[in-house]
Amino acid sequence: MQRREFLRVCGIGAAGLVGCGGSTGGGPDAPPASTGDFAVPPLLDGELVDGTRVFRLRLQAGSVEWVPGSPTPTYGANGDVLGPTLHFRRGERVRMEVTNELGVTTTLHWHGMQVPARADGGPYQTIAPGATWNAEYDVVGRAMTAWYHPHQMHETARHVHMGLAGMIIVDDPARSFELPSTYGVDDLPIIVQDRRLFADGTHPYSAGKTPGMHDMMAGLRGDTMLVNGRITPRAVVPRGLVRLRVLNGSNARIYNLGFSDNRSFLHVASDGGLLDAPVSTNRVLVAPGERVELLVDFSADAQGAAVELASYSGEVFGALFTGMMGANLGDALDRTTFRVMVFEVGAATSAIAAPTAFEPIVRELEADAARTRTIAMTMQAGSVFINGAQMTSLVNVPAAINFQIKAGEAEVWQVTNTSGMAHPLHVHNRHFQILDIDGQPPPRELAGWKDTVIIRPGRVVRLLLRFEGTPDLEMPYLFHCHILEHEDMGMMGQFFLVP
Repeated sequence: MQRREFLRVCGIGAAGLVGCGGSTGGGPDAPPASTGDFAVPPLLDGELVDGTRVFRLRLQAGSVEWVPGSPTPTYGANGDVLGPTLHFRRGERVRMEVTNELGVTTTLHWHGMQVPARADGGPYQTIAPGATWNAEYDVVGRAMTAWYHPHQMHETARHVHMGLAGMIIVDDPARSFELPSTYGVDDLPIIVQDRRLFADGTHPYSAGKTPGMHDMMAGLRGDTMLVNGRITPRAVVPRGLVRLRVLNGSNARIYNLGFSDNRSFLHVASDGGLLDAPVSTNRVLVAPGERVELLVDFSADAQGAAVELASYSGEVFGALFTGMMGANLGDALDRTTFRVMVFEVGAATSAIAAPTAFEPIVRELEADAARTRTIAMTMQAGSVFINGAQMTSLVNVPAAINFQIKAGEAEVWQVTNTSGMAHPLHVHNRHFQILDIDGQPPPRELAGWKDTVIIRPGRVVRLLLRFEGTPDLEMPYLFHCHILEHEDMGMMGQFFLVP
């Protein structure tokens, strides 16, 4: 956004937070709003056909008026921007029928789901304009929050920035404890994204535009905060315990979330499901691709009281960006505190009690690992690399990032980052456990199941992964930096599950 336009629509919120105000116009297919201007994406249960639950998604172009009078072209699933929340049930079989009406080739990846390689939705499973792609798989993971987004080779950042993404909620019918679960009331999807919007409604990925080298190296960041496709919205919540399923759907920005009154909340789940017990905190760091589930207690708040959810990014700037190169890659919002959205306490009440413990997490044993691999994430000469190599096409992938892994085996991945900025590493089809960070056990909030992990500059993070699944000698899975511009530049590798 041009500086004068930014100053026109942005102000100072509670506690001195920088924030951008306003709400979206949206089109006729925009998600329905709850009370306040917070939008709740429709919950899609699918249709049960011969024992398989079928979900139908139509990828389409649309527009949203984020800048008054200047509609921004967008992508969405079953609507103008973003898509419905898909409701999966553990133990069921699902079939995804995805029709591409975008006019460009794309894909749809089920981020966080354990699926056959041919159903993964990566760059090998392209969907041509006008075509329908069917992906069928069993829901085998734990209850968790996952998501879906495009994964087209060299175009992932553009397609996600255009608005194509959505949440997946996996429920487990056998779960024996109570959590807030009324979707859109006390169980809220929170898809956080940022945009850099110009005065005419365009952005660096609009038609005919391509981000410059600095945006490719840093990852595209913007100064307009969107939650579920709306600018810094206000959500009305019941007095009592409220569950926030937070998904960082941004291209590159890492958020350090907390509340403007510095209240504590419970961190109860990470990418792959519940922790073994809630962790009380007042900050949670969420990188692109990561999901966290939080329980916030509004029972002591008066009706009409409001509190802001903000990113206290300045508190962690020095840990995420180091040295001269890192400092030059961070932007102004990385150095400060800014508003993300507002919660207002309504008249309704919720009587669910805060949990004290969940099921124990069975720890994988390092002694069971068949081998240790080194994954080195580096930046040099204006580009990004894994193990000194890049995956820039789907053929002739360098051996340094092309692995053969036996199905059922466990491995230790020792991940290093010698660059000046943090990189979130995502591994397809696998939830892993963090063994240690610089030789120390992970903090409790990182001790659960993960599929995306922040590798801070100068850190060494060891992961333990067990590669269960169906062998496929021809179709690989991917691992990559989830800064989408880095992924598009080739900071990505692949692995095959073999017998």
